[in-house]
Amino acid sequence: MQEASADDTQLLESWISSTPENRAYFEQIRDTWNSIELEKELDDQQIHNDLKNVLDRTSPTANDRRLPDYPDKKFPKNWFLKVAAVFILGFIASWLLFNRPASTPLEESAFNIITTPNGSSTSISLPDGSEIWLNAGSTLKYPQQFSKNKREVFLEGEAFFNVSKDKKRQFLVVTPDITVKVFGTSFNVKSYPDENTVETTLVEGSISIYNHSTNGKELGTEIKMEPNQRIVLYKEPENSTTTLSERKKIENVPARKPKLVLSKRIETERFTSWKDGELIFKSEPLEKLASTLERRYNVHIHFMDDGIRQSRFTGTIKKETIEQVMAAIKLASSIDYKIEEGEIWISKMGQ
Repeated sequence: MQEASADDTQLLESWISSTPENRAYFEQIRDTWNSIELEKELDDQQIHNDLKNVLDRTSPTANDRRLPDYPDKKFPKNWFLKVAAVFILGFIASWLLFNRPASTPLEESAFNIITTPNGSSTSISLPDGSEIWLNAGSTLKYPQQFSKNKREVFLEGEAFFNVSKDKKRQFLVVTPDITVKVFGTSFNVKSYPDENTVETTLVEGSISIYNHSTNGKELGTEIKMEPNQRIVLYKEPENSTTTLSERKKIENVPARKPKLVLSKRIETERFTSWKDGELIFKSEPLEKLASTLERRYNVHIHFMDDGIRQSRFTGTIKKETIEQVMAAIKLASSIDYKIEEGEIWISKMGQ
């Protein structure tokens, strides 16, 4: 008997999981088929009648879905079982095509969507064996089964990728601003929608980066990366009130139009240690540090004085609580703070 293809199986599984009614309907047909397999002692005529009865009960157009006539000749015992199996598969496939509700799009249900709230992180194993660590406040979308030509995932937030090698199917990480092309390697991508930068750090292997528009069209030259390199896309915020010269002071970047900037011979641990529970900062602006702390500890940080946003900090956070982190920042600078039910207010000392 011919087996269902991978695409057929995925289509059926998506339809079954879309609504409780679909699952109950499928289980009724499955149980009937299982009973036919088990009741080998029944004669073929009885199996024929029982199967027809269940189809009459479950199908709104049962009169148009007729079983083949029961044969007068004697055939081997498994003849009708094979015919019934083919009929059931065809019946389910046709039902999917012509009776599934329009409000249940199979395209959406064919994807897995993983979201990590602030204060947590998670690890994921993809169908191809690739491993992904998803940082706090991030969302990853990937198909239940990759296509024959490519492996494509969609990221909003930050993730570390350890991609399985597959020369026939390129691995793509798509964010709203850049696409990362890779066959098999380890790298980190940081693309939070509320930040003005998109960062990619390569640990080992080789990848390439290009920035694109919302419809995926390539905007700039594709840049290839080597291990211990980092590329940052400085994007222009939609409603930015920060000038390029101000960004130069805050982020230490050239005062030029947004573009991809490549840095070589970097310490990759600084940008990837978060997956092991550590945060490493080197001359980090307090404003940027605050965004990281908000996601890690699920808090909201408010600046009572804009002048302290540019204060810079160096250090490593491991298992410290937010109270311990804020106390350390206070000792290293002239700031004060107040914590109350997940809200943190930072001000100048003495205010």
